[in-house]
Amino acid sequence: MGHTLLGHEDFAKHIKTVEKTAKDCNVHVYVKDSYYQMIDSAAPASTSEENLVIGHGFRFEIHDTSNKVLCNAVCLSKNPMGTFQIKCFLETIQKHGLVWSIYDSDVISDGTYESDRRGYQALKVDIQTKCQKESFKRQLLRALRRMNEEESEEFAGDNQETEAINREESESDSQDTTDIVNDEKKK
Repeated sequence: MGHTLLGHEDFAKHIKTVEKTAKDCNVHVYVKDSYYQMIDSAAPASTSEENLVIGHGFRFEIHDTSNKVLCNAVCLSKNPMGTFQIKCFLETIQKHGLVWSIYDSDVISDGTYESDRRGYQALKVDIQTKCQKESFKRQLLRALRRMNEEESEEFAGDNQETEAINREESESDSQDTTDIVNDEKKK
């Protein structure tokens, strides 16, 4: 719930863990932010967003089952373990290999950045570049689809116009034939 959760395919398996844990602990995880395209993929990401820009984490807050905020970024940065549901959720996701810490308290990740800081920059540039290319491909496909739909609509409009003209001509021919038959009967 919340914003659309965008992530790397390697991170997708962790989403089921988050969903199941949230359900078991009677909370909802509200996604505040996730993967986004950087303007310059070579530029450094802020410390709290290193896992987000490679699609291996997301920013969140915890809501209760009636969707009221139970713990936001401020609460998560203090002592969130005082509330049973929050403690249940955070401890369980950590047991399943996800990373949460008081220092980056509103982010859940799989720890990709922390596990390979030397290779991180190359990984970030690679993921950002590939996603930018995919995004560009999707934009092109959408534009082509729109053009195709517009052409189809124009073609359909032309066909409807042609059909209307043909009907008018047919009706006119039919009327002319009726007039000729009536004229001959009069003679």
